[in-house]
Amino acid sequence: MGKSTFEVGEREKHSLTVDADQVMKKIRIEVDGQKVIDESLFSPGAKKFAFDVGSSEVHKVEVDLGMTRWAFGRKITLLVDGKPVQSSSAGK
Repeated sequence: MGKSTFEVGEREKHSLTVDADQVMKKIRIEVDGQKVIDESLFSPGAKKFAFDVGSSEVHKVEVDLGMTRWAFGRKITLLVDGKPVQSSSAGK
């Protein structure tokens, strides 16, 4: 998993960071450096987080964590207004 950054918005741009730590079993999601989600992930089941981003240009964001698949970890899917988004950067 690791840390990925995404850009959300057309005219009103926002930076969304998803940091999923497989070792510590935590996920932290930030929008423009502000924490939106900070949870423990002890269950191997799939999990979904949904929230809005923006003020004058509001977007519905969904972060889907797939089930843990043994040594392969979890697949993270980000949807903005129902459409999949690619990471603009990945690390760790």
